[in-house]
Amino acid sequence: MKGIIPFLNLFIIGLFICVLILGLIQSKIHSFKAGFYAFLLLLFNQVYLYIALFIINPIIINHVVNSSDPTGMTGGEVVSLLALIPKTIELIAITILVVGLYKMWVVKKQTSS
Repeated sequence: MKGIIPFLNLFIIGLFICVLILGLIQSKIHSFKAGFYAFLLLLFNQVYLYIALFIINPIIINHVVNSSDPTGMTGGEVVSLLALIPKTIELIAITILVVGLYKMWVVKKQTSS
């Protein structure tokens, strides 16, 4: 049971990245700019989640060692701020996608009437 959970986790992440790439390609083929940028941001977010593991740890350690931070933030505040970055990227991407779909729906509705 221990061996299948990490494999399943890796499989789901890989499948999600494939779906994002497929959405990116389909948006490019159908000239849906909002979808293209939304899928591009979501793909960037997935890459950021893996790169951040190696980047954020030294930042936090440096902040704890050099406690004379000019921003006046505590260690917990820095961690919370860095944890908000991926969620903010997701929120921006989904907002772009929803607005783009709404605009496309309005145009199709006007042309069919």
